[in-house]
Amino acid sequence: MTPEILSSTINHPHNVRFYGEDTDEEILYIFRASFVMNLGWMLIALFMLLAPIVFTIFLVFLSANISGLLSPSLIFLTNAFWYVFVLGFIFERFIHWFFNVYIITNKRIVDMDYYHMLNLRVSEATLQNIEDVTYQQQGAFESLFNLGHIYIQTAAERREFEFNNVSNPAKVHDILTDLVREVKGRA
Repeated sequence: MTPEILSSTINHPHNVRFYGEDTDEEILYIFRASFVMNLGWMLIALFMLLAPIVFTIFLVFLSANISGLLSPSLIFLTNAFWYVFVLGFIFERFIHWFFNVYIITNKRIVDMDYYHMLNLRVSEATLQNIEDVTYQQQGAFESLFNLGHIYIQTAAERREFEFNNVSNPAKVHDILTDLVREVKGRA
């Protein structure tokens, strides 16, 4: 079972706040891209972690020919720098996935796009301003893992929001349309 904080869908999260949240505002859902979307970079990271081992074994077989060219300390330092690079890659990819979140509150939607360490874009629209919500699933991969994209048209300054690669897009669509209908019914 995935810990709640690592889940791609969190219903009524506890002890979670975001900058700009109103005191009477309640976070209803937090969505992020499905964890399945991490498998590609995780596979690359695995190959990157194994590369020095394979390279070192290869050097052992060639040791008779290049014994004077590469010292063990040079190989160690090269491997150490490589692993620091790989750990940085893993950290950056995980942070990118973890902090790209879509928040639905009782008042608005908030789209936090985390591009890299120094680039974050936050957009929001009130539920009252949402005009249309569409979801899309296409291809075998998205169908197999029940992934999709949510497109939200608004009357706000930013006219279109996208929730990309979310799990169970039909359910997210229903949640959002029900909330919008409820808010507009009260107005």
